[in-house]
Amino acid sequence: MTHPDDTYGVERTLQAALGDQVRVTADPFIGVRIVAISEAFSGMTPRARREHVQLLVPEANIVRFELMTPEEAEFVNKQELDAAPVPVDLPLWPEALANGRASEITVRFPSEDYSTLPAPVISTFYSLRGGVGRSTALAHAARIIAGQGLTVLCIDMDLEAPGLASLLDVEDRVVDGMGVVPLLAAAEVSGEVDALDDHVLRVAEDVGLFLLPAGRPGAEYARLLSHLDPSAWYADDEINPLRLLVEAVSNLAERPDVVLIDSRTGISPLAAPLLFDVSDLNVIAFYPHPQARAGTGALTRALLAAKSRRSLAGHPCTPEVRFVVSPVPATPEVRHLYAERAQDWIREWLSVARNTAGGPAFDALEEIVQVIGYQEPLAASDSVMRIQVADDFNVVADWISGFVEPRDALGEQDDNVSEPSKAEVLASLQFAGETAENQNLEELHGTFLSTADVDRALALDSVVVIGRKGTGKTAVFRRLAEAPTAVVVTSPPGLDTHRSWTPDADVYAALEAELRRQQLEWRQVWPVLIGLALVQQLPGVPLPGWVTESIGLPAAEGEYLKTDLINDVSTLLLHPQAPLLAGEWLQTIDRSLEADHVLLFDALDTGFGNSDNDRRRRNDGVSGLLTAVGSFGPQLRRLKFKVLLREDIWREVKVPNKSHLSARSARLSWSNKLDYLRIAIKQAWRSEPFRQLVTARLNRPDFRLEDTPVEYWPEEFVRNAWVILASERVSGGRTAYTDNWVWSRLADANGDHAPRALAQLMTAAVGLEKVFEEGNRYSRSIIRPRALVESLDEVSESALDALQRDEFPELDPLLDRLRQIGSTPFVAEQLVSTSPDLIKLARDVGLLEEMSGPRDKAERYRVPEMYRKALNMTRKGQA
Repeated sequence: MTHPDDTYGVERTLQAALGDQVRVTADPFIGVRIVAISEAFSGMTPRARREHVQLLVPEANIVRFELMTPEEAEFVNKQELDAAPVPVDLPLWPEALANGRASEITVRFPSEDYSTLPAPVISTFYSLRGGVGRSTALAHAARIIAGQGLTVLCIDMDLEAPGLASLLDVEDRVVDGMGVVPLLAAAEVSGEVDALDDHVLRVAEDVGLFLLPAGRPGAEYARLLSHLDPSAWYADDEINPLRLLVEAVSNLAERPDVVLIDSRTGISPLAAPLLFDVSDLNVIAFYPHPQARAGTGALTRALLAAKSRRSLAGHPCTPEVRFVVSPVPATPEVRHLYAERAQDWIREWLSVARNTAGGPAFDALEEIVQVIGYQEPLAASDSVMRIQVADDFNVVADWISGFVEPRDALGEQDDNVSEPSKAEVLASLQFAGETAENQNLEELHGTFLSTADVDRALALDSVVVIGRKGTGKTAVFRRLAEAPTAVVVTSPPGLDTHRSWTPDADVYAALEAELRRQQLEWRQVWPVLIGLALVQQLPGVPLPGWVTESIGLPAAEGEYLKTDLINDVSTLLLHPQAPLLAGEWLQTIDRSLEADHVLLFDALDTGFGNSDNDRRRRNDGVSGLLTAVGSFGPQLRRLKFKVLLREDIWREVKVPNKSHLSARSARLSWSNKLDYLRIAIKQAWRSEPFRQLVTARLNRPDFRLEDTPVEYWPEEFVRNAWVILASERVSGGRTAYTDNWVWSRLADANGDHAPRALAQLMTAAVGLEKVFEEGNRYSRSIIRPRALVESLDEVSESALDALQRDEFPELDPLLDRLRQIGSTPFVAEQLVSTSPDLIKLARDVGLLEEMSGPRDKAERYRVPEMYRKALNMTRKGQA
């Protein structure tokens, strides 16, 4: 018996039967290749020639045939026939599986560039074994995608065991001569595919959901099926019925946006070209049983090495791969166990993949893996059309619809309206990525967004305004400070509200020394500071009556200075009853006023300084201020307090009856996603070209955007303006929509959002878009999704820097430890040497999120995307 790898033995056997013009060479990957020129092939079809040769050497693993008659060989370049074999990329099982054995595979996924694809986007649902819910996942995804307003065509390519028509409840409408098998069989003969419209069934009347069935099983169906030979379709100069069928899909009267293909299980001949050639995205379903591990792993690596029919920028694409782990037991503990096992396997399978830049090709497995638990309604139902769509399949649907190129992301163009170009809009866009302290008033007015939270912060009955850094406290302060009735007691440096006498770190240190000398407390000095601020800003208010010296005047010619302030405070506090008298002085001033005045306190976080001693002094000083506000506030009729505080400071300070102040506080949390989008839209709205473009595309006779502030636009207009600005979808991930992506990526672990982070993201994205546009124009939105995604690194660095340097330098040891851990989520045991107080602080400020899991699993923590990128931590599951 001839050994299958014995090229010499195979060649001698074939020469004995076919003549001397036979050459057998080893394939670069596996098996052998045969070139033969013989009269024996006369009158034989290509398929018959291959079968004849295989019968002569049945043990040989032949992966490539070149079989010709002498007459045919005259038209062939003999040098090419004699050349040594080179690797090929045929989308067939032997070549694909061999290619997948490489130790490193470079992939070029459309999602690497966050690209969308021209319709139709084709996705094959495949499983190596049956019973894992492959067809069910396809049918549910089809219903969801159709419900999103896209047109979906399902194709049943499980030709040996068709069942999709039954699952979609249209089996009784499939007639003889209809379907995939008759179409492919006819194309093998004619080289053409008949019009598909007569073969396609509409599944649902209310949405664009259609089915091209495999056919009606019967004797004729079986006869036609037996003649199909998918491996022959990829021989040189052969008709390829499968590609003809795929091309014909675009000619349907109801042209689909998405094509979902249900493939045969196992190593079936037709499954290979569906997976390795036709599809843009393959959804691989498997149950994490050891029997599925090796085969599904080999399949996955073969997919990584494949090159689909699709190309971007002249480069062939690697088909995307996603995984459905199904149906795992519904018990949470067991489900978690199976999910972790599946992710471990997938991580191993994908470890060989590298993107075109040489880095890991997969960012995080949670975005490409969906675990689906066993559900009785799914298992018991004969048709998915008779049950409610399961939420578990929303992710699967988003994987696919996220790649669909928007037909008109910029909306309908009015030919009668002149529109600016994208270049003009891009050049004019400016976002306020700087702090509110650094904005001029015109910019502040143009970017200030009024929301329910902001209005609450501006209201006179809100005494304390609380928020994280970057949430807009200083913007609120500046709006309040513009009023003629505002009295600024403390303010950030560099503003027109910052007077030469306004307290800073040196003043606070001098005041603390004076308090120690006179054995007083911070709560007793604040009424004096407030009184002096009133004297400076409201000429004519009553002066204190218990001192004879001049108060509130500069010691020398010129303006009132910090030294004057400190001297006046010392003078006023010398009286033994100074604390009591200062309170009475404020009441006297209050009675003298004819209008309400707001006492403003900002920059209390940085004004005291950043050393450990400064922070201790800050907490004491702020505690004293809030104590004084709680004591004097109820006694004053015209003077209203407004203290703007970072949330961590509010949490740290100890104040008597703090709950009373809490009841009169306002939080700037930005918990409404639509309001968050309005921030970007309002800042972009300052651009005249952007306004022209948006109004031309979105204005209606009954609603003109330019006549209504952005704060009051209906949701539809906000979202449509956002799509014009930043596109609709980020392809390739679990979060398909750009607004969802921004919302999730710019959140801390507590779900809090900062307007400054969004402005910084948009500023960086505009800069990147200008660079990208020079080499690769993008017309579907002003900013492409890729620019948003790649700008996150810069925003993350800024957010971590603000957290570490400005707010919580004490977190440094924990941040160093997180960098050492290197991935998220992680088990809590990895922080065993870290102070529990630091861990609590990290959780309080949104750096760490405690993750719930099965009772028998260790406690885990997650670092949010906002900080993960700057910490160079990978997400667990990253390949």
